Amino acid sequence: MFSTEEFIRQYQNLANADKTISHQANQYILKLQQSNEAFAIAKELLDQPNIQQEYQFIACQMIYRRLKEECNIAIQPYLLELLARPLPTVAMNQVCSSLAVIIVGNRSLWGGILQELIQLMKAKMTIGIEILTQIAIQGKEWYKKSEQLRLQQEFITQENTLSEIFLNLLWVQDLSVFNQTVYCIECWVQFSFNIFKDLKLTQQILSLIHQTLSTNATEYSDKLFALLNEGVIFSQYNRQQNVNSIDAPVLQNLNLILEFIIKIYSPQMSKGYASFVTKFICDFYAIVFNSKYEQAVFNLMGNIVSNPSRKIAFQTFEFWSQMREYNKLQGFGLNILQTMIDKCRMKTIKLTKEFLLGEPEEEDADYNVKYYEGGQHFISTSDFREHSKDIFYSIYKSAEMNMQSDQYFQIVLTNLVISSPDSQMQIIQSESALFSLCSIIDEADIQINNQLILQIVQFILSLPVHPNFDIIVKTSLQMFSEFTNQLQLNSEILLQITQYFFKYMLHPLLGPLAGVAFEQICNLSTLNNIQLISESVKFLELHFSEFINQSQVSNYIEGIIKLCYRLFTQGSTECLIQLFNFANHQFQQVKNPQVTEKEFNYNNTLVITIIQWMNLNARENEQIKQLLDLLCQSIFEPLIVVLQGQQNCALYDEFFKLIRIILKVSNYQNQQQVIHLLQISYQVFHSDPIQKHNWLQLITQAIGRSADHQFVAQWAKVNDYQIHLFCIEQFKCWKDPDLMKVYVEYVKECIRCCQSVLFESPYLQQIIDVICDAFLTLNSYEMQREILHFFKILFQCVENSQEYFNPLVLKIIKTLFMSISDINPAIVFQVVQILVLVLQKQVNPNDLEELIYQTLQQSWGKDKPIQKVKLVSQAIITYLIKSEQSEVNRNLKLLLENLRPMSEEEINYMQLELVIKRK
Repeated sequence: MFSTEEFIRQYQNLANADKTISHQANQYILKLQQSNEAFAIAKELLDQPNIQQEYQFIACQMIYRRLKEECNIAIQPYLLELLARPLPTVAMNQVCSSLAVIIVGNRSLWGGILQELIQLMKAKMTIGIEILTQIAIQGKEWYKKSEQLRLQQEFITQENTLSEIFLNLLWVQDLSVFNQTVYCIECWVQFSFNIFKDLKLTQQILSLIHQTLSTNATEYSDKLFALLNEGVIFSQYNRQQNVNSIDAPVLQNLNLILEFIIKIYSPQMSKGYASFVTKFICDFYAIVFNSKYEQAVFNLMGNIVSNPSRKIAFQTFEFWSQMREYNKLQGFGLNILQTMIDKCRMKTIKLTKEFLLGEPEEEDADYNVKYYEGGQHFISTSDFREHSKDIFYSIYKSAEMNMQSDQYFQIVLTNLVISSPDSQMQIIQSESALFSLCSIIDEADIQINNQLILQIVQFILSLPVHPNFDIIVKTSLQMFSEFTNQLQLNSEILLQITQYFFKYMLHPLLGPLAGVAFEQICNLSTLNNIQLISESVKFLELHFSEFINQSQVSNYIEGIIKLCYRLFTQGSTECLIQLFNFANHQFQQVKNPQVTEKEFNYNNTLVITIIQWMNLNARENEQIKQLLDLLCQSIFEPLIVVLQGQQNCALYDEFFKLIRIILKVSNYQNQQQVIHLLQISYQVFHSDPIQKHNWLQLITQAIGRSADHQFVAQWAKVNDYQIHLFCIEQFKCWKDPDLMKVYVEYVKECIRCCQSVLFESPYLQQIIDVICDAFLTLNSYEMQREILHFFKILFQCVENSQEYFNPLVLKIIKTLFMSISDINPAIVFQVVQILVLVLQKQVNPNDLEELIYQTLQQSWGKDKPIQKVKLVSQAIITYLIKSEQSEVNRNLKLLLENLRPMSEEEINYMQLELVIKRK
């Protein structure tokens, strides 16, 4: 089947534009790599004179991949021979990886391998290093965990030899060897080598760092910092709470490193240095805690966070968060607050949509261009600010615990200085200070009677409307959205803040934020000023069409309805009635053929928001019920007019939301209206069942009310055959899961609320057939779960005396056991429940067993001995009829779960025989 010539041909076919040919070629190569002939084909390729380098690589790769599946030591001599050939580097690396696989997979080679590699490195240094590196990599990836642990223990006993190898390699004056060596040590640290136990190696690494820093070779010092960082990550002592639990040699090395990183700090230090310092101190804080180093460490981290490069400052964030947990920021956190405010400054006062959405700006330079080095220090303003929130919170909480929260506010207030709208730097600085307050506002315990807070609020409110102040307004609106949730503001300040929102409600960028802030402030029970609420309704009437988007409309309406209802409960009904009248008046306008999509969406959102809020919060009030009924009845006529003439497909989603809420809150007194809505829902669904499948949910929703409203059941009975036949036809055509999901929901609701509609249908068998077909073909967890639930409801309600009963049982049981190997284990319990219900309907157990047996022979048991399939079938019935309910659920569920390919070995056939014999 396989040959060198055929392999070359198929390899060339991988690049064929014809996807069928390239796929067949890929399959051929995959099968070859898994076959015993892989080594022979690879050897033939490599032994051909003048073979292309590309084929040399693919042949070596084939050997490696085959060894990963089956570690065959017989090919080792040939691999050693390949080491002497002039192979390209990528091919030679595959040879080294293959040798490493053989070494890791054969315990007899472990003991002397390091000495052999030392000899190899004398002649072929880079090859020896690559094999040594790959031993660590392959050991880390080895699939046999027990063998992996033995290998780790073996090389722990050889750590001195490894250390000598690493020390000698680090002395080599060759940058290529240096890079290869550092990576090799990293791999061994990740596998088994404890770098912090090795004093000589630690000293050597620190010495090399010092040398590279003295020559500004930060690229190489950063590689060494990254190596030490791996040592921190894989150390058994990291996050150790007690310094006495750290072995003395390790503790000596850790202290040596700590003293070194404190000593070498300079403002020009690299990101690699800052990253390692933070990781080292956070993970080994036990050696710093209450020691002579503690103050020096805080000073060091304070210097790093003050570095002109934000990317370097960013590396320290983990430290400040951890110090809050250790309650160690008191007296120091406030020292870096001003630094953090400065670093969070925006680059421009221009307000953009991207900034509002929190998206990274297009920045081509770091915070300070002087320190920008080829992109390595880059971090966008938005990313830096987002992560800074936790640092501001840490600083504030530490100050609060130390009774210094006012000092936090004082620092913020000190930054709020703007001499004129043209003072761009002052504006940027003020916005950043407010951002530091906004970052803590959601968690902080702030009182409005605090004079510093009052001064900050007055600063915000006193700013005149000016484009240059927009970024301050943006942050202020976000702050007030959280601020007002926790404060009982005095009425004067409350009114001023609310009026501040109105100043920006129609701003193209700030308007949506003002809408959110307004909705939040309306939660305050103290906001009950009749004049303000009346003015809010008036503002809505005057500027409704000028709102920025639907979301803002929704937020504003939700806010204002809270205010109006608050007055309503206090006996003042005018504002609420005025709001209902306005909603009704606006919706009547949708009959106008000239109405735009935006106008319709706004009017629709207005009505939906009012109805939804009232239905959730005030439905028990009789007067509110009357208002809702009147509104639903009043908007019905324009809704029907628009629906009948609707050609704009984009509006159907908006119609759907409105009709759904009307059907939900309606008392169904106006039968004609409800039937009209049902008819329209079916027409829309019929026009495009794939894209508009959710319109069937409206009919399902109404069916749920049919027990109380017989006319709905009558409508369903008249239209039932159309709905079923159409859904069956469409599913057979498109196999669409969304359509089937809503259809199953519809059928379930028919069973629950008007069984006669379903059980008297001449299409009952077709309905069950198509649902069973969906269960077999749409193999998804959600679909399986919904249909199993449907089967369960069906057998709870169906009567065994009906002529359709036996065909239903036959079809459903066959469906379940044809797909039993694919049913998610999480929902197998539903299969058990269905089987229990079937037997409760007086189905003959022997007949059921035979049906299960015949079905399993075609599915799970098609390639298994008949005796085993029979045994499983008998055990299923035995569990059902002889066990206690709890045992049925447990034992039968476990058996059915094991009828999956990956779990078959868990089936204990001897145990099943014992269960059956106990019949």
